[in-house]
Amino acid sequence: MILQTAVLLAATAFAGSAAVPAKPLILPGQDVELKSEDGWTLAGKYLPSSSAPQTMILLHGKGERKELWIKLAKALAAAGYGYFGLDLRGHGESAVGPDGLPASWRKFKALPQGKGPNDFEDMTRDIAAVVSWLGTQGVPEETVGVIGTDVGGSVGLKYAAVHPKVPLVVLLSPGTHYEEVLTPNAMRFYKNRPVLMIYSEADRFASRDAPVLYAFARMAAGEKNATLVTGPKLPGTRLPQSTAVIRQIVSWLQNPVKPELPAGSTGPVTGQALSTGTADDSLSPDEAPLPLPPEQPALQDPDRRQN
Repeated sequence: MILQTAVLLAATAFAGSAAVPAKPLILPGQDVELKSEDGWTLAGKYLPSSSAPQTMILLHGKGERKELWIKLAKALAAAGYGYFGLDLRGHGESAVGPDGLPASWRKFKALPQGKGPNDFEDMTRDIAAVVSWLGTQGVPEETVGVIGTDVGGSVGLKYAAVHPKVPLVVLLSPGTHYEEVLTPNAMRFYKNRPVLMIYSEADRFASRDAPVLYAFARMAAGEKNATLVTGPKLPGTRLPQSTAVIRQIVSWLQNPVKPELPAGSTGPVTGQALSTGTADDSLSPDEAPLPLPPEQPALQDPDRRQN
């Protein structure tokens, strides 16, 4: 009887704890609804800058959403930066297509250049819609930077390449052809502006592609403007939530241009390592990954990325 009572109490306690609803993930800021040039209804969160010169557009990767950036957004706000966290078309709350019907990234086409449509390439129009809206809020285009991860970083770079007023770009887990969005030429046309790239050696795609893009950046943007950092050994999809990476981004934003190198010096070819205070692939307690809302898939395994 004692054993049965103990089991019953334990089961009741477990049921009670399981019934507690999960705390919703909310990116701080003003809710904004936009329309892209080609008719997509887009959702985002905006927080104006308080003291820093830039407002950053935050672009998630495939299958993710703007809440991925909660930790970074809070750090940016604490440092005085503004931000616009965007659900790219077909993701999160940006799930209404030009025809007014529900639409998802799961049905997007990503054909090679010249062989058909690429719905991911068209995400540059989402960025254009944000920049246009920010202009109505008194935020000049030349103060709007981009932070993106995975294919979000790729489309962010492609947008910046043809919009020379974009002051700077941050790429996490950069790739040369995520979802057939090609970036080497975009980096060539990006030219004389600062760019920060952070990747993890645990991400086999980004660790292959990041040095390639860095070589293009050094040639196009110049040694003083190009920075490549090896981040903690985590799956690439976790980099946006890493405390060490977030600190690196905020620090770089405050001083994105390297000091002039001594005459005859070429600088490191593979960039610098980011110290995380840990020697393995585990997350420290404050780097635990934020769960995505139930309707979204779990963060992707980098080995399953499309190439």
